[in-house]
Amino acid sequence: MEPYLLLTILIGSLLSIYESRKNREFRFLVENAPYAILLKRDGNIIYINDTGKFLIGADDEKSVIGHSLYDFIQYNPEKTTRKVEKGHKFKKITEGKLDHPVLGEIVVEIKMMPITFQGESCEYIVIRDITEVKKSEELIQQTDKLSMVGEMAAGIAHEIRNPLTSLKGFAQLLQAEKTNAYSEIMVSEIDRINTIVDEMLLLAKPKKLQLQKQKITNVLNEVVFLLDTQAILHNIQIKTAYHDLKGAFIHCEENKLKQVFINILKNSIEAIESGGHIDISLYSKGGNAMIRISDNGPGIPADKLSKIGKAFFTTKEKGTGLGLMICQNIIHEHGGQMVVDSVEHEGTTVEISLPIIEEGLQIS
Repeated sequence: MEPYLLLTILIGSLLSIYESRKNREFRFLVENAPYAILLKRDGNIIYINDTGKFLIGADDEKSVIGHSLYDFIQYNPEKTTRKVEKGHKFKKITEGKLDHPVLGEIVVEIKMMPITFQGESCEYIVIRDITEVKKSEELIQQTDKLSMVGEMAAGIAHEIRNPLTSLKGFAQLLQAEKTNAYSEIMVSEIDRINTIVDEMLLLAKPKKLQLQKQKITNVLNEVVFLLDTQAILHNIQIKTAYHDLKGAFIHCEENKLKQVFINILKNSIEAIESGGHIDISLYSKGGNAMIRISDNGPGIPADKLSKIGKAFFTTKEKGTGLGLMICQNIIHEHGGQMVVDSVEHEGTTVEISLPIIEEGLQIS
């Protein structure tokens, strides 16, 4: 009997080693899964993998186990953000937000499924970071809106341009004859409507860029020279600091790029009270020319800042809300990016990045 007993013990030991190895491999896969995996029982977390600890910014397992998921993520379990398909194992799919100590605010998708673990009812939860997905969705929505605005703009512009031409002609006749004191106001307002029409047409039918090699400092200097007189009239000082990019060249359509800088500087001049200043700095970063235009104006309230650059949103009394949208389109067409940052009562900063042409680049 002893050989059989020894054989049984040996087989049992081998099976135990195999199961132990299999469990270690399985645990490794779970711990290093690309998504956060949690187990929740009676409302408290009883297990979290390494990916989950990183996602919620936890130092160790002890700071998570025994806590509620609400302590780390803001979400509504009753709200379903995505349809649960028939036959899907997860019974609830919702979204939430968390404040990561390093990455800042993160948007997450939470999938929940009831299971039995160690003979007790638990909730199996999978969480994934969808911050970039949300940004992409917002970008697609913004693109769709822009396309819709362009189609609307083309129709509206063509409908009102012809009668405007006639109205302006009659108003100018009245102005010449001096028979009506309001004719000058009429011409001025018609010109303003025509400007809006031109902006709408530019959105609807953007022209193909004719790119040429230009020195970025030359473009900026010409714009500053153009608006410096207007700034002086408002007792505003424009300062420039070009750092290491005095000889940098870019590919651009000069007039389009000037239109962007003129629009931004005019916005600053109109916003600043007498005695203010506008700082224009130019520096290199990652192969790009970074143009930073800062003012010490009243700034933009935080609740309005996210809407800046969207169609028909403006903080000006007589603005159209199309100027900055057109500027953003021009910069994107040049392969660059434009970011607006502002603090109320402190000022506004617009940062533009444009790709540098290596040829002709001189570091001073």
